[in-house]
Amino acid sequence: MTVFSVLAKPRSFVLSLLVVITAMFFSCKPQHHGDVVEYMLVTVALSEHKSPEIRLSDIATGKRLSPDHAHVFNILEQDIRQNKQDVYAAFVRGKHDAVYSVHFFGYPALAVLPYKVLTRLGLDPFKCFQAVNLAALFVLGLALYRLFGSSGKAWFGLLLFIGCGGFQYWAWSSPEMVSASLLLAGLILYVTGAPVWGGLVAGLAAWQNPTILFFFGFAPLLHLCVARTAGEPLLAAIKRLVGLRQLAGLALGIALVALPPLFNLYQFGVPNIIAKLYSESVFISFTRLQSFFFDLNQGMLLGIPAVAAMLLLWGWRQQGGRQAVILAGCIAFTLLLCIPAMAVFNWNSDAHGVMRYAFWSAMPLLFALLWRLQTAPRWPAALCAAVLLAQAASTAYVISYKYTEFSPLAEWVLEKWPEHYHPEPEIFVERANHNDEYIDAAQVYRYPATGTPIKHVYNRAHPLGEVNLCGAGKELAPGNQVTYTYRDWSYVDGPVTCQPEGTNSGHWRMAQFRELGPNLMVSGWGDLEEGPGTWKGAWTISPKAQLRLVIPANLRLRKVSFSGHYLGSLTHTRVKIDGKDLGMMRLNKAWSIALPANKNAGDTVLLELEHDLPPPPPGAQDPRQLAFFLNEIVMR
Repeated sequence: MTVFSVLAKPRSFVLSLLVVITAMFFSCKPQHHGDVVEYMLVTVALSEHKSPEIRLSDIATGKRLSPDHAHVFNILEQDIRQNKQDVYAAFVRGKHDAVYSVHFFGYPALAVLPYKVLTRLGLDPFKCFQAVNLAALFVLGLALYRLFGSSGKAWFGLLLFIGCGGFQYWAWSSPEMVSASLLLAGLILYVTGAPVWGGLVAGLAAWQNPTILFFFGFAPLLHLCVARTAGEPLLAAIKRLVGLRQLAGLALGIALVALPPLFNLYQFGVPNIIAKLYSESVFISFTRLQSFFFDLNQGMLLGIPAVAAMLLLWGWRQQGGRQAVILAGCIAFTLLLCIPAMAVFNWNSDAHGVMRYAFWSAMPLLFALLWRLQTAPRWPAALCAAVLLAQAASTAYVISYKYTEFSPLAEWVLEKWPEHYHPEPEIFVERANHNDEYIDAAQVYRYPATGTPIKHVYNRAHPLGEVNLCGAGKELAPGNQVTYTYRDWSYVDGPVTCQPEGTNSGHWRMAQFRELGPNLMVSGWGDLEEGPGTWKGAWTISPKAQLRLVIPANLRLRKVSFSGHYLGSLTHTRVKIDGKDLGMMRLNKAWSIALPANKNAGDTVLLELEHDLPPPPPGAQDPRQLAFFLNEIVMR
């Protein structure tokens, strides 16, 4: 099927869709949020010299066309002029010290043509991103018409998509709208017999959000489920699944998905420079998984409440339960899309209601509902109307507050049941303090920020965390209402009660190091050192160092963690407990280590810390083999 044959059939639908999209384009100013500075400069660069390299001339053009962002452009310009190796955070140096955006140039490449057209017409050239977003919406409209074969039902699908995040992000100068529209369109096209077009648009969707790569595993599986639902024999369905067109669609899409990592490997030596600089696997956790879906400020379910309810309540037993298999596959697809997103540093990033990752990750769930509607002999009209109205209401709700403010629902819960509300710490801290900054493990954050606090959040693993909470020489007393989240961040609800340091036997710091001596630091440790700040503790001085800890009573999590820092390029420690090898861990990242299940209060555990030490430099006078400086040990 060609593009022209697709267009020739639904002429009235296509014309009406073009009219609506044109009206949208001219009725709204572009909203420059997210990573717009990168996309602006890369679009200029591709337009001016057909290269994603950022040059001083591109920055000059950017400042002229978007003076509101001149302060950021000036920082980058100054860094380039001064030949700084580490330039402004959204950019990085590649081969031959050229400067590139950390995001791949796919989205700006799509914007080059509308950028040039708008420039020729004397219009705002940076409306080019709106043009790309609306072009993706147009593709989705065609896919929906193909799915339903009806203008009315296709418009229903478009309105539902708009109500599930499209309204918030279509005018943004960022690729969320493209990723969401083309991911949903790709699923529809692939399972309705247009695998080449499906692979093409899904590959484009993955340019800025590479986890959409999972499409090329799930789309064939969903296609197989759809074929079986239609009554096609299993062997025939599998044979068609490995046909030339299906394989060509997958190959085309995967080739497009491969472009960003290949470019990154060539320029930066890693498949994904963002993953290297701005993500860490330690952030992937149940806390963030729960936040991704259920956070009261930006969780996915705030954006698709009616869709989720309809998926939950509608019967899925038709065709022998095969419809339920399609739903299960879409749920699994959504889960896989969200897992890599949890690794990013900036969890409370710029968003319009529902977080940007959650918007496009919800598309498999929306596909499940649309496909269920497509197979229904009669649409439940009243229920469909209620879904649209409910999604419109949720859209109005989530755009009523900023991403540096608590949502009305979150504020209500904080007022009524603050002891039951413990969101991901970054979300809590940044919204409570109305700013967007990385949270500091040494700080204690209070809510409300002024007046009498009813809630504190602090990091137990940082040597200054409890000091700033309780004061020098004191520690948190038993009986406080403490809720642990992850990465050693803990909430304390109500008044904070403290006691003299050392009363709680689950903490070992400088005083305990000095008191217990070799009974605690069995072997492989140097002399105790005490200096300014966190310089209080001891170095490991050989490849193996041992600690003997007595398990205190009333442990809740039965975990132990360390705080300290490594020497030089060392980053990991091999940890053993009572001889059992637990693998490599980053002790300076507050990793929590589970205690043996058969140990009780009063029992001892022997921890061994092993380091692969480099040979000493020639002429080294210090015989010690330094690796990790230990500040503190915490059992909880």
